[in-house]
Amino acid sequence: MSRRVIEHIVEQHAEDAAFLWLQRDWAIDAPDQHLKNLRRLDDRLEAHVDGLRVAGEWGWQAAETAFDRYQEPGETFVAAVLALESMSENRIGYILNLAEASPQLSRPVVSALGWVEPHVVQKWIPALLEDPLPSRRLLGMAACSVRRIDPPTRLSNLLNEVPAVRARALRLAGEIGRVDLLSDIRAALHDANETCRFWAAWSCVLLGDRYEALEVLRMHASADGIGWKGTQLMLRAADHQNAVEWLLGLRGDRSKERLIAAGAGVVGDPVFVPWLITRMRDHELSRLAGESFATITGISLEERAMHVEARGDLDPADLPTGYSAHDENLVWPDVGKIREWWRQNQTNFAQGTRYLRGKPLAAETLAQTFAQGTLRQRRGAALDLALGAPETPLANSSARLFKWLASAD
Repeated sequence: MSRRVIEHIVEQHAEDAAFLWLQRDWAIDAPDQHLKNLRRLDDRLEAHVDGLRVAGEWGWQAAETAFDRYQEPGETFVAAVLALESMSENRIGYILNLAEASPQLSRPVVSALGWVEPHVVQKWIPALLEDPLPSRRLLGMAACSVRRIDPPTRLSNLLNEVPAVRARALRLAGEIGRVDLLSDIRAALHDANETCRFWAAWSCVLLGDRYEALEVLRMHASADGIGWKGTQLMLRAADHQNAVEWLLGLRGDRSKERLIAAGAGVVGDPVFVPWLITRMRDHELSRLAGESFATITGISLEERAMHVEARGDLDPADLPTGYSAHDENLVWPDVGKIREWWRQNQTNFAQGTRYLRGKPLAAETLAQTFAQGTLRQRRGAALDLALGAPETPLANSSARLFKWLASAD
């Protein structure tokens, strides 16, 4: 086989790996994706990365060239994985220096730190946490987060860092179950930095503190971004009736309707179903309302043929606040069929009870959802499970499953 042919094959591995990482990054928050879909993507992505490994220096050159040329997230991930695995400080330093200049490239670098085998990351995380540059320490904290690694002696010191690093440390403390740091985290509820206050509240709630922290999360409540991360947790941790009344109290404010539609699926109370059905006629809310209805009742709108053909996408100029591109992967509900189904089956659902996928919330339901639900549902189940065991790390529902872990199950 000629050198030209080999180089072409290696370059194709680099191109395909970058593309597949972008697909993976999109899939982890898509409403219609399941764990099996993610695993298939991971296997394909790893096969192309392995092709670059086998190519040795040619593989690195192909990844480096693509990274230099495009400096896009997919190419950054591929180059970062190979740089980390090479154990070359020059290579990883080169990737980090360029990636730090662009905020959008930090995510694929963190993803690469979560992708490589555990023995590889054991070298890089301590070095990043001890780096004099705050941006590197922040990257180290993010890597600990995706791997759920506890830097025991360092974490308390990182809580006193510059705001960006401090906020990430506050978040990590909740993710890994550091209840011993709860007093320090609670003190940060009054931090001068708003992001630090948010993550302090988020971790306080996850670690068992359900008082002032819940109110801080309510203040940040929204249907997207960081606010949605807090809202999901707040609605799960709050007293059920209080959560229901809070959401019901938002009715009448058009700007809050997307938050109600999303939150209803989290709260899971059938009291919201009639409201959700009416909002299924709203072009902007229809698919999200359908998703929450399905989450509460356990009905698959697609499998039950309770959906209609796509009505066409929204004009970008008309997108509502908090609209997610992932809504496009949800089906359009057939309001007539859903209304009739609810008329016949509503007596099977008791108001004042929280339902998940058609069953009253229980440990068994959460375990089944984490194993079989969509990736969104798995993420929610992980939060519920963590709330019941504050000292246990929050499961990373979209982490790569290493073969050695799979074989141990």
